[in-house]
Amino acid sequence: MAHGEGMLLEKNLVIFLFGILVWFCPLSCLCLDLTALNLKGMQVNQVSTLQGYGVRLTADLAIDSDLRTRAYDLSCSHTAEDPHPWWKVDLGANHCLGRITLVNRGDCCNERLTGAIVRAGTGSGILNNAACGLPVTTDQASIPGAHIQFVCDPPVMARYVSVDNENCLSGPGNNVLTLCEVMVEEYPREDCSYMATSSTLDTSFAIAGMTSSLLLEGKCIVGPRALSVLHMTSLIRCFQRCLNMKDECLSFDYVKTSGQCRLYDVKPGDLIVDDQPGCKVYVVVSSWLK
Repeated sequence: MAHGEGMLLEKNLVIFLFGILVWFCPLSCLCLDLTALNLKGMQVNQVSTLQGYGVRLTADLAIDSDLRTRAYDLSCSHTAEDPHPWWKVDLGANHCLGRITLVNRGDCCNERLTGAIVRAGTGSGILNNAACGLPVTTDQASIPGAHIQFVCDPPVMARYVSVDNENCLSGPGNNVLTLCEVMVEEYPREDCSYMATSSTLDTSFAIAGMTSSLLLEGKCIVGPRALSVLHMTSLIRCFQRCLNMKDECLSFDYVKTSGQCRLYDVKPGDLIVDDQPGCKVYVVVSSWLK
């Protein structure tokens, strides 16, 4: 059955190539790596500040580069109780943001972060900008001191990053927001305008005459060991990384919901796939036809 499925994949590829859409990517899209922004000293505020035990857990403690997760080590910001607690940093200028990471409290009460939303954009209001990724889940918040990542896919041009939670857990003491660190990573600025026009081109594309084509949707590759397993903010970036490996990478799959990008040296006729919602299987056509 695996051999038959591989032949079907190969046949589908040949059929699809007759209608392939070829699109040329500017050199700016070859910049693949995220760069961490230094947030220390940037303007930051929160809805209120917890004061007690002789300490003030101010908003700037979430961008002090101190990754300790004990709030009373003065390493975490902490609001007072509020129906809709929030925290916000002004980056001072627009940046092309790709990923934001929250470090949760580790000494207690980590479950309070459940439901928190990370937003990024050019609006200064707390609710003016779209969310990056999904709200913090119960499972994510259950891990003390967890580093919880939010992927902006596609990348977003933003001056402001905020965290808010209007769906706090019920019960006294839960309607607060504690952040032990907020980390922000960016792409080159031009990538935001590029991604805005190219993010829908996820069925086929080309770079400098090299093409890639969609084989299967809702499937992932199984069996062979991947050449590399990466986290990419878009399908096109996964494809670019495959191309950068020259003739080594012949196929790849990409899961949009998680950003997982797996690269393989397997031709379409030899691929074995299995059902996985949100996953797509591609091949690098020019490498396969050699």
